[in-house]
Amino acid sequence: MSIQEEIVTELKRIFGDSNVKLEWDVAKDSKDEYTRKIYCPRIDVAVGPFNIDKNTYLNNRRITEAYEKHRTLIERIKSISDVPNQSMLLNENPRCLLAIELENKSSRKHRLGSMINASAMGKIGIILAANPSVFKSIVKIREYLKFIESVGKARYNLGNLITVLVDDFLDFLKKYR
Repeated sequence: MSIQEEIVTELKRIFGDSNVKLEWDVAKDSKDEYTRKIYCPRIDVAVGPFNIDKNTYLNNRRITEAYEKHRTLIERIKSISDVPNQSMLLNENPRCLLAIELENKSSRKHRLGSMINASAMGKIGIILAANPSVFKSIVKIREYLKFIESVGKARYNLGNLITVLVDDFLDFLKKYR
């Protein structure tokens, strides 16, 4: 079983089978304006509820309720992340509760894309770094984005994104009851 499959198994134990999707195509089964006519990322692991139809208000309320229900779990994950003490700036119009991307041998450009996709799609975005080198690279990319925003070059806030070493994340999930 791959690490990604192990993560899905543990997340299904916590969130239920129907709320966890492996390799989730964000436009698949879409009943709203978000279709394949525009770029549609594939999220490595997504945890619902999902916001894929035109009832955005109800879907966002369900996602917020799920966030509140699992807030302790999310806070504990945050405690082992790169931003343990930072207050989260939640995505107010997410496609899902958690958008999780696994990063291993990809380029920094690919990591940047994964960070943006996880942040844009999830109420909380989670980047799982395969090793300390990848973790450090993701933290540096976040600092770069903060810098370019601070000097007025671009605006993209990753305040809902956390980065965790994949082994720490999996160990945490296995122990979470």
